Amino acid sequence: MTEYNKENPFPGKITDRFILNKKGSTKQTFHLSLDLSGSGIAYKAGDAIGIFPENPPDQVSALLEALGKGGHEEVTDPRSGAEMTLEHFIKTKTNLLRLTTPLLKLLGDPELLAQENKQDRAQFIANHDLIDLFTMHPPTAPLQEIISYFSPLLPRFYSIASAPSLSPTSVDLLVATFSYTHANKEREGIGSQFLCKNAKLHETPIPTYLHPTSTFTLPSPDKPILMIGPGTGVAPYRAFLQEREQTGASGHNWLIFGERNRKTDYYYESYFTSLEKRNFLRLDLAFSRDQIDKVYVQHKLLENGPDVWNLIQSEGTIYICGDARHMAKDVTIALHTIAETEGKLSPSEAKDFFKHLRRDKRLLLDVY
Repeated sequence: MTEYNKENPFPGKITDRFILNKKGSTKQTFHLSLDLSGSGIAYKAGDAIGIFPENPPDQVSALLEALGKGGHEEVTDPRSGAEMTLEHFIKTKTNLLRLTTPLLKLLGDPELLAQENKQDRAQFIANHDLIDLFTMHPPTAPLQEIISYFSPLLPRFYSIASAPSLSPTSVDLLVATFSYTHANKEREGIGSQFLCKNAKLHETPIPTYLHPTSTFTLPSPDKPILMIGPGTGVAPYRAFLQEREQTGASGHNWLIFGERNRKTDYYYESYFTSLEKRNFLRLDLAFSRDQIDKVYVQHKLLENGPDVWNLIQSEGTIYICGDARHMAKDVTIALHTIAETEGKLSPSEAKDFFKHLRRDKRLLLDVY
């Protein structure tokens, strides 16, 4: 049987896709189901999927035009050695946004290189993409040499939002779309644009491979868990809850979820509330923009400090999933505060305490 991995991804197909946000939301977050039938991929709750996206067709065409090529030219992928058309290489293998110094050197324009001023060179690289570069400086070097200096299009990773006991041959994903400015152009996320807009249901192959975790896993079924995750950080917790529900786990489940507005951005509301009604799940919600003073998941932690400390003392496991830059840091500070106030630990003792929790795999992070 064929083994599928990063070097040989499985061509999955999207079988379902819909927006989770309701009308009036300021966001677009999609639920996707990806069929992996025939892949032999066996995943567990907590794992992620790696997906190689495709560049948008209009940008592929724009770069071909800037290169003065039709796209049918045969090239060799400098990394894999596989032969393919130039259009396919640009669509599936090329980071269109990143310029490399070797590429600038190949073009040989002293003004581009700015060799005496690294800051100027860095500024040029930050403010231009491949389309800009070849529009301004039509290439004269051999095509194969030019593409050897293109940056690779890297895979995107998505936490699996389903449990293998419930969906053994497919995975659910939670994908948020977003836009940003780069090289003075408005952009959309490459991975989210591909999965949520450009890929056709049941048709477009989605190059997929398993990205397993060795740490972000469930404890024994009788142990309590506290899951902290705003936005798409809730994805692995849906998988955890499905798995614990399917296997009849007796440990207490507690979810602290946050987003912008309850009316429009409460992902999987019916599922989570149904678990809450059956006393299978404790829910604490932080919808930041439903009131004047913004409320985030760390505030809900602090509000429930005694219960958080009791869960820790009961050999519970704490999970943090989502934004690394702000949320994870704020949640960590809140946990240290709880240890100091409820556990009567000094700041240094609290720091050491959570070091031990992480070592014992009872404080687990999946942040990005």
